[in-house]
Amino acid sequence: MKAWLNNVCWKLAVALGLIEPPRLQPIPVRAQRDGVAARRR
Repeated sequence: MKAWLNNVCWKLAVALGLIEPPRLQPIPVRAQRDGVAARRR
C-alpha cells in the first residue's frame, strides 16, 4: 500500500510540474551493415 501511495504521489507531482520526469537514455540501435560485419567476424 505504501509503494502504491508513493507512486501516486510521484505521478501527481510530475503532472503538476513540481518535479521533472526522468529522462530516458536513448538505446543505441545497430545499423544493418553492422549485422553483416558481425557475421563476417
